[in-house]
Amino acid sequence: MKIKSIKIKSQILALAVMVGLGACSLTNGVPIPTATNQKLASAFEMSRNFQHKRMPMPYFQEPQSDNITTTLPENTQGSENWAGYINTPNTGESYKSVSGSWTVPSISANQPDAVAAQWIGLGGVSSSDLLQMGTIEEIENGQPVAKVFWEELPSTAQNIMTVPIGATISASIAPSTDSSSTWTLTFTINGNTPSQTIPPVTLSSDYAQEIGTSAEWISEDPSNQNGQLYPLANMGSVTYHSAMVNGQSLKSIGNVQPVALVSQNGNVLIAPSELGSDGESFSTNVVNSATSTGTGQGYRRNRSQRFPSSWIHISITQGSQDDGFVWTWEF
Repeated sequence: MKIKSIKIKSQILALAVMVGLGACSLTNGVPIPTATNQKLASAFEMSRNFQHKRMPMPYFQEPQSDNITTTLPENTQGSENWAGYINTPNTGESYKSVSGSWTVPSISANQPDAVAAQWIGLGGVSSSDLLQMGTIEEIENGQPVAKVFWEELPSTAQNIMTVPIGATISASIAPSTDSSSTWTLTFTINGNTPSQTIPPVTLSSDYAQEIGTSAEWISEDPSNQNGQLYPLANMGSVTYHSAMVNGQSLKSIGNVQPVALVSQNGNVLIAPSELGSDGESFSTNVVNSATSTGTGQGYRRNRSQRFPSSWIHISITQGSQDDGFVWTWEF
């Protein structure tokens, strides 16, 4: 699939302003509920605070004329801060575990406050509950720095330790074998178990049920405590391996949904690759590092005042507009 431009019909936009619109998704994609007032500030002890959020409403505008052509997997959905893969269970089923591994990227940035994050998690798509762990990368004193974090939304995030750039992180989230209410979040660094570990986490049955509604393997543009996206660092290409949910490969279970990180002006910034032949590996690749999602003041966590109700659906039309794709609103 190639995207050369993302065009929104002006008359549809005018109608959208009149009726007020809510969360949106691609046709055949996973619906993204409207963002709430909930503040999800984290407690990273780095040069500034970060927050990791559930899947928010994508926000598309008329693209710039120099938009870069890229190829995306079929039925890729757009997000303003997530890129990677989501898997939702079939009706009547639930997810109890997720795991995966990746190499901590060496980021670069033209802006000193640019960041990036990589993580695995359960929940956060159709539920406001999200249990996640991963790495976050930023520039400190001109050098890339990475830390392992974990988070149980809506509680604040906890950073665990600094890890070397280029290290392979293998992470796993699953219930304890001793108790269904106790969950373990474990990770290794280059195959070795570190001295710093995450204490067992106690979850209510309701919380465990909510996070069982999805599993994720994500490269993210984090936000500050006010819900504004930071400028996105150039993380290059990050390859995920051993992407497993409920002990099975990402591709062999449930409903698979690729997600691309798209800027507010319509440019694809991070694109997911196709899944590998093993069904459990893929990469997220920076497409356009010159365009940043972070505006410092342009992103608002609470969109309810601007889009108070109903749903938007986005469909992709092939073979038009100079052999590209047209994004049209349907409601």
